[in-house]
Amino acid sequence: MAADRAEGQNDGGSVDLLLYRVGRKVRALRQDRGITRRDLSAATGISERYLGQLENGQANVTLKILQRICDHFGLPLSVTLPAEAHVGPLRAPLADLLSGMTRAEQEEAYRLLLETFGGDRRRRKGIALVGLRGAGKTTLGEKLSALTGIPFLRLSRRVAERAGMRLTELMELGGPRGFRRLERETLADLIAEPGQIILETSGGIVGSEEAYDLLLEHFFTVWIKARPEDHMSRVIGQNDLRPMAGRSEAMKDLIGLLDERRSAYGRVDYTLDTAGRGLDDCLAELVEMSSSVFHEHAAPQRGGGHG
Repeated sequence: MAADRAEGQNDGGSVDLLLYRVGRKVRALRQDRGITRRDLSAATGISERYLGQLENGQANVTLKILQRICDHFGLPLSVTLPAEAHVGPLRAPLADLLSGMTRAEQEEAYRLLLETFGGDRRRRKGIALVGLRGAGKTTLGEKLSALTGIPFLRLSRRVAERAGMRLTELMELGGPRGFRRLERETLADLIAEPGQIILETSGGIVGSEEAYDLLLEHFFTVWIKARPEDHMSRVIGQNDLRPMAGRSEAMKDLIGLLDERRSAYGRVDYTLDTAGRGLDDCLAELVEMSSSVFHEHAAPQRGGGHG
């Protein structure tokens, strides 16, 4: 997140909020058309780095820049601007509350208000579970599906089906870059399909900016957080040591991987910490949280699980 650029200036918080909302509109336009920032940069002559800053609300964007983007999409400039495209002071007492917040706090407040009162302005495709292998995503996802009647899908399995080969073969042929490309395309297809879903993602989806942004935009995302020793014991229990094959310091590597991805996982909507807790307790929390997401279905009943 950007620092408070306008701290101490009149209406600085409003300007930052406007930039944030414009950035989200630009990102949505680009993602709806299925193009990367690199492609948009090549087509418009705007640097990829600047486009990233713009989409994250961190750029001092000009109308000329927005016009170049809109010209590329064949759309009017107005589509990138919020309906109330002015930066005048917000009405008290909300303005007083916002004025005392940092930029990060303002963005969090905006997200919460949008989720609570935004209605269809942020339609949820469903719930997406993120986290490293061994966190418990499959077990919790399957049990939540059984309780709610919402289909449970594993993104990696859909990628393999799309490629027509096993994941190991796909990685050997296309490498990580090829896998991430297919992962993003598969995710976009799932979003376009009707109905809500519970989606289990790969631990490495956070390494693909395009795919992860798409996930955060369309799903209520939940980080299934676990301790390193829990990850290790569950992976060993599954007879799956692919990420540690041939390494003598597997636990050290695992801790390093968790530390490396902690910031990215922290961008989710909700963190479910499983440390020191049983399956029933974790499932109950996930069930309670999901009732507001699966709006088309009756609120699920709390239920236990085994295994």
